[in-house]
Formats: sequence, C-alpha cells, structure tokens
Amino acid sequence: MGICNWLCGLNRRTDISLISAALHGGRYSWKTLKEIWTHRELRKFLLAFFIYDDGVNTVIVFSSIFAATTLGFVTKELIGLYIIVQVTALAGAFVMAKPIDHWGPKKVITLSLLLWSPVAVAAYFIQEKNHFFVLASIAGAGLGTVQAASRAIFVQFIPADHESEYFGVYSLVGKTSAIAGPIVFGYISSTFGSQRPAILAISAFFITGLVLLQTVKGGGPNIDYSIKKNLATDEPACRTGRHR
Repeated sequence: MGICNWLCGLNRRTDISLISAALHGGRYSWKTLKEIWTHRELRKFLLAFFIYDDGVNTVIVFSSIFAATTLGFVTKELIGLYIIVQVTALAGAFVMAKPIDHWGPKKVITLSLLLWSPVAVAAYFIQEKNHFFVLASIAGAGLGTVQAASRAIFVQFIPADHESEYFGVYSLVGKTSAIAGPIVFGYISSTFGSQRPAILAISAFFITGLVLLQTVKGGGPNIDYSIKKNLATDEPACRTGRHR
C-alpha cells in the first residue's frame, strides 16, 4: 500500500505525481531527440561516435579476455594491465587537453583513431606478454584522448542552456554503442576458433567511424569556438544597451 501511495501519490512540493513527472520527462526527451535529428552535422557526429565508440568499448571489454585466453595472463598480470590502461588513459586526456583546444577535437579524434587502428592490427600478431603491456599503454593513451575529445566536439553543437538534456542523449548513444562490437567479436572468435582475427576485425569500427567523422562540419579549435560563443552572447546585450 505504501509503495502504491509513493508511486501514484502527489509530491508535496510540486503537486505532480511520479507518473506525471515520468510522462513529462519522456515527452521532453523525445522533443530533444527530434531537435538533434534535425541538426545534420550533430546527427553525423553522433553516428560516427556510435560506431567508433563501439570499437573502443569492445576493446575495453575484451582486452582482458584476449590477454587471459590467448596470451595466458594470470590474475595478477590482468590487474597490472588494468592499472596501466587507467593510468595511461588519464595521462592521454591530460596531455592532449591543450591540443584539443588549439588543434580542435576533430583533429585529435582523427589522430586517436589512426592510432587505435594499427593497435588492433598489432594485437593480432602479438605473442609476448611484455609486448602486450606496451600495446595496452598505447591503447590507454588513445582511450583517454578519444573520450575527452569526443565530449569536446559534442559541446560545440549544444545550444545554450540545453547542456543537461543533450549530454543525456550523448550518454545514451555511448551506452548503446557497445552492442555490435561484442557480437562481431564473439561471432568471429567462434567461427575461426581464435580471438586474434576477432580483435583484428574491430579495427573496422575505428576506420568506419574515422571516415564518417571526416564528413562532419565542425570540431575546430575550442578556443575559437569559445570566442565566437562569447561574442554571440554579448551582442544581444550590446544591442539592448544601445536601445536604451
């Protein structure tokens, strides 16, 4: 009875029931999705992001499985591998912060995907554990860079005062992107009886995402974008002042 009252009852502050709030939120989310769909360049970026992030998520999930099954990593070595990836990802995001601002996030993502593609190819040929540790550190640096630069380019497409709902859609795309990659990885592993061709196939996600990204108009230096945004914000205020 208490649960029913909580679900169907009124909020004392707003006098809006939980169901009404959920319906309102659903309508608002649908409106945001329709707005994003009408923005061609943002739509193209999200498609590119969906594809290359699928490859990134697949590598993250299956790298430890590949290391344990194919290269014979034990638990202690897998923990070390995880730490290396996390540290290098943090370092990559930190080091590439200025290039993202000055070169533009689109160029940085392009460089990162150009890095990830040969990493996936190199993993196919690796036989030694030490070599895989080195490869994991390179991949980790690219991981942090891709994640930071992807958010930076997405910001450029967000209208003022709509950051929360747009980043909600961005998060949704990122979460749902980890579907095709694991299916492809599992199918190829099962078909060939080896994970090596499966990890090699993941490079197709990076290449496809890279090609689609090049069609997106935008992603220039964040410094130029910030200046233009500030000018656009100040101009109405100046007009108001002149009117007065």
